[in-house]
Amino acid sequence: MPGVIDPELIHVDTLPTIWSPVQTVLTDEERVAELEDQVTASLLWAANAPEAILRLLLGETEIEPILLPPEGYDEEQQGEWDPAVMTFAFKRPIRLEADRMEAGDRILEYKLDGAGHWRFQVGAECVSLERI
Repeated sequence: MPGVIDPELIHVDTLPTIWSPVQTVLTDEERVAELEDQVTASLLWAANAPEAILRLLLGETEIEPILLPPEGYDEEQQGEWDPAVMTFAFKRPIRLEADRMEAGDRILEYKLDGAGHWRFQVGAECVSLERI
């Protein structure tokens, strides 16, 4: 039955995690496409799981370079902003608007600019996503 994690079956080893997807000389267009793919993957990895799932389901993974810190950027938590470093963000932001517990379920409500409000309900037996 899905949803049961057996700690005995979790794969672990001592090998370093690496990713080297390009093993050939690339054209300028291929280099840009590869960079954008890697940025998108990195941004999805950095996002919390419900946001990443929502972005993937809605196809909201388009990125853009940013020069100034985004709204809500906290230098104390996220480090000093360096304008010399190439930085990217998702084109359409998603904001967490509510995070609460109800009857043992975790309720997360997100606002996606231009695509409305979305609710994740995570329970012991079920996970649901709906537009609200």
